[in-house]
Amino acid sequence: MKNLFDISGKVAIVTGGSRGIGEMIAQGYVENGAKVYITARKAEACDATAARLSEIGTCISIPGDLSTVEGVTKFAEEIAKREEKVDILVNNAGAAWGEPLEDYAESGWDKVFDINIKGPFFLIQKMLPLLKKASTYEAPARIINTASINGINPPMLETYA
Repeated sequence: MKNLFDISGKVAIVTGGSRGIGEMIAQGYVENGAKVYITARKAEACDATAARLSEIGTCISIPGDLSTVEGVTKFAEEIAKREEKVDILVNNAGAAWGEPLEDYAESGWDKVFDINIKGPFFLIQKMLPLLKKASTYEAPARIINTASINGINPPMLETYA
């Protein structure tokens, strides 16, 4: 049981890894031996979290905006420069836009869609070559997409796209 959650030697990416659930996922992976890359739009927060997690293992900050194909491509290219394979990809970055349905702006829709849908889709696409290199029949690479159930029971006065 001592090594039940051991992932030593694995390379993991956690988007939205600077705070909240993403930070907790990154910390769990670091504590269990993985080399973890975190990314977030706010460079200062991303760097600070990586520095703190590096006290217990290996955590590397690569700040960036994954809501655009350009940002996703830049991030994927940076990972490819540093790693031959990626074992775990956690698409955790997400956004909500708090506005009543009647007033919901197109810019809000675009922001939520770009971060929650478009970014993860294109990141998976760009990371496939490195994920395939890590995969074996016995130990395939993993892609974990987080989401919210907030749309099922939305908070009062907020529309969740």
